[in-house]
Amino acid sequence: MTYVVMNMLQFQPAWLRLERGERARVWETVRILAARAGEVRLRWFDTEAFCADYSDILFVETEDLSGYYMFWEAVRDTELFSVPYVEVKQIVIGVEDGFAAYDRAVAAQGPVAGE
Repeated sequence: MTYVVMNMLQFQPAWLRLERGERARVWETVRILAARAGEVRLRWFDTEAFCADYSDILFVETEDLSGYYMFWEAVRDTELFSVPYVEVKQIVIGVEDGFAAYDRAVAAQGPVAGE
């Protein structure tokens, strides 16, 4: 199963004060941590022009929730959280085509007695 974890983030003024090169360095650290975690793929979306609740969404796609967990713990050890540059506003997880996986599992089990 493929999981998508949507991390809604609010970047702080300290982040905005950084030079763009320093922001790129921090983002590269996050990408390296994702690569070390294994099957963790990242997509980044800016939302500040469209949403007042958070400024960015980090989509993390994985087949391995333990890999996601290890990635997230490693990110929490970076300056993104220690300064902090970012605040987590909400985390939502979804399963890609979860209904289809459920239908296959139910079909494999056969009918329930009395159906």
